[in-house]
Amino acid sequence: MFQNWRYWHRFSVLWLASLVFCLVFHTCSTGQAEQPTVLARQTLVSSMLNKGVQPYSPTVQQGIERYQAGKFMEAIALWEEALPQISEVKERAIIYTNLALAYRQTGQIDRAIAYWDEAIKIYRSQADATTRQPLAGLLTEQAQAYSSLGQHRRAITLLESAIELAQQNRERLTESAAQGALGNAYWALGDYEKALAAHETTLKIARELNNVSYVATALNNLGNVYVSKALRSSYQANVADSEGDEKEVIRLTQAATQDRAEARTFFEQSVQTARGVAVLEEVRALLNLTHLLEVGNGKDLPQSPNQDLIESNWNRLRELLSKAPDSREKAYALINLAESFRRHESVESQESVQVLEQALAVARAIGDSRAESFAVGSLGKLQEDAGDYAKAMELTRTAQFAAQQVNAPDSLYRWQWQAGRLLKSMDAREQAIAAYEQAIATLQSIRGDIVAANRELQFDFTEQVEPVYRELMELLLESPEPGKNKNFSSYSPLGEEGKERLIAQQRLGANQSPKSNVEKVVDTLELLKLAELQNFFGDECVQVALAESEGSSSLTDINTVVVYSVILNKQTQMILRSPNGSLTNYRAAISKPEIEAEINQLRYFLESRATEEYIPKVQKIYDLLIRPMEADLAATQPTTLLFINDGALRKVPMAALHDGKEFLIQKYPIAIAPSLTLTARKPLDHSNLEALSLGLTVERSPFAPLTNVEAEVTAVNKILGGTELLDEAFTLPNLQAQLQKKSFPIVHIATHGKFGVDAESTFLVGFDQRISIEQIDKLLRFRNGRKSVELLTLSACQTATGDNRSALGIAGVAVRAGVESALATLWYINDEATVPLIEEFYSQLRQPNISKAEALRIAQIKMITDVNYNHPAVWSPFVLIGNWL
Repeated sequence: MFQNWRYWHRFSVLWLASLVFCLVFHTCSTGQAEQPTVLARQTLVSSMLNKGVQPYSPTVQQGIERYQAGKFMEAIALWEEALPQISEVKERAIIYTNLALAYRQTGQIDRAIAYWDEAIKIYRSQADATTRQPLAGLLTEQAQAYSSLGQHRRAITLLESAIELAQQNRERLTESAAQGALGNAYWALGDYEKALAAHETTLKIARELNNVSYVATALNNLGNVYVSKALRSSYQANVADSEGDEKEVIRLTQAATQDRAEARTFFEQSVQTARGVAVLEEVRALLNLTHLLEVGNGKDLPQSPNQDLIESNWNRLRELLSKAPDSREKAYALINLAESFRRHESVESQESVQVLEQALAVARAIGDSRAESFAVGSLGKLQEDAGDYAKAMELTRTAQFAAQQVNAPDSLYRWQWQAGRLLKSMDAREQAIAAYEQAIATLQSIRGDIVAANRELQFDFTEQVEPVYRELMELLLESPEPGKNKNFSSYSPLGEEGKERLIAQQRLGANQSPKSNVEKVVDTLELLKLAELQNFFGDECVQVALAESEGSSSLTDINTVVVYSVILNKQTQMILRSPNGSLTNYRAAISKPEIEAEINQLRYFLESRATEEYIPKVQKIYDLLIRPMEADLAATQPTTLLFINDGALRKVPMAALHDGKEFLIQKYPIAIAPSLTLTARKPLDHSNLEALSLGLTVERSPFAPLTNVEAEVTAVNKILGGTELLDEAFTLPNLQAQLQKKSFPIVHIATHGKFGVDAESTFLVGFDQRISIEQIDKLLRFRNGRKSVELLTLSACQTATGDNRSALGIAGVAVRAGVESALATLWYINDEATVPLIEEFYSQLRQPNISKAEALRIAQIKMITDVNYNHPAVWSPFVLIGNWL
């Protein structure tokens, strides 16, 4: 029927097939506008092609007219009405595609994906290659929809197929679109090199085709990637500065400056390319350029040195948007413009209100409830800032309702969170807690998509996700226990329905034991720890670990005490969980900035073997955090202390804390874990402790030789037996071959390792190459039906002293690699003392009924009693992570 794609395209009058690539605004700091897409090409294809009859029914035609007028819900209704009357499968595929596009325009991404699925199934079933040609475009569309939901890896798989099909069909414009979408998916995952490569391919094709819209878009996308690169380098420069690494500070600062300059150039080129030709492309580039000018050095400024240019851009944006037809792109552009106004104290808030009201009018005109929720919620935020909480609450509830209408959890949680803040400000604490709990429940329902959506430096997570959990914990700890204050005023910010529901919930729980606020804090903290790890790694490894940890021994059976730390803005809380499950909390009157300063100083002194300046510091932190629970610990007499530490506390070993007479490790075996929920609790099988031992002694720039590693690896092999791979034998292929050939319960790796601010900067050094955490995961998790690794030892590694998240990386290794436990070092140590400590640890493990935590304790006490090695710089960096049994 279709002789070729170009012939079909020439006669088209129905198919609204936009081969799009995601044109991402460098969104405002609130992140309230989703990543909008643009219809890069609109075509209309006849459903009755060459049949000599009316090419489309009146209903379908009316739908086209409604769509073109921006009345998407009306178009949807008409096409869904026409669909049952269409029997020819390819014509149904066209209607499915139209419906997918219209649903995406209204923000109903899940419905759009479902309709694309139907269309894709039809085209895949076609025998003729020519009639399958629309597949590449449809896969690109659907992939973008998945990306907008944060499911970037799924999007990448679809886009790779789309690119292959487009290349086979020589559809260069489709290939360009798919490459652009691929670049944005990699950008969102923090893989900037792959993102740049894809966008450069898009730009090259677009220029060859002389497609101005695509050229402008590719330039804009390249600018976005360079902005993110600059932000990452700036962040890493700050970490290096805190470590006193001046050379690295200079290198990273220069890289950030260069990347910001590249970003500005690309945004300016995009603006010039699109001017007078492609309105929305110019709008996006102007918004991104303006935001870059605003933040300049990576931080929002009250008054930018580029203020004149910023105001000129604002005027141009007003002009362009006043002429642009209503669309979801226009709505989000207005929301971003309003946010730009809000960042400047010199701009009257009424200007932001007027622009947001325009965005709201556009969203309602096109029936986009998702955009409506962002516009109304942003208006609510303005009222919150102005202190009009009642008005803000009314708008926030409207935003919540709009987000619920289209099942948009990434929008909904923001307004539930906003409602929680407002209710707290109105001193309605129980209702505020309920609102925060709803926000976290919504976040959990997203199953990691938003948590893992932008992992490059976790900016979105630390600003838009983590505070929800921390603000709830702070609110719970400041509030009376449930049931102690149930009186309601005549006015309820939740509304009558919300008030009745809350009362009903309290009545329902009257015969049950409601959770205490401290229990809720622990539950919230556990959820935050899971979210942190998933955000750090940017994938589903946490869900796998969660499933694998089920069925573990109870804490009662193994007499283990869990100690949680919670660092909040104005206080630090220590929570002791007894083996029977009872909870006791201890408040330390020290703020987040204060404890971070104390811990950073403590870490510095602990690493400095030449002095004993650490002594007053380890005693001070002991008195602050451990002393209040001493009596409870003594009464319990636990066999192990498991610390689940928060923030800066992850950077120092709890074993080194000192009560004035002895170190904490001299009292109790100690282990750490990123989360109790993720920690398996299974006794070690002492009958088989054979090890695969690997070591690197030679220099691998910029890392110096490790002179004591050979003795360490030899000692491990002598005690445990197994296989030894040293220097030239320590290659990635050899490691892979050994793990596939045999099941080793212990893997001991003595080499340089770095645990940086994210998974991309976390690696081990092999003889032939650096081994990423993702490669470690693939090697250790792929067991070919064999028993999992029980212990992974990483010796001579280090974490960044100036960054809380780098310690999260080392704590997450066991989780990511699927091993039960990890023994690792918090800072670099290549001392001859490492050998006797490791020897003692493994010798103790060979004894029956000795846990891993107890074995490490005995080994560390042996170091403490040796006058040559008693400084904590030598023995305390070794920490046991995960299963301590």
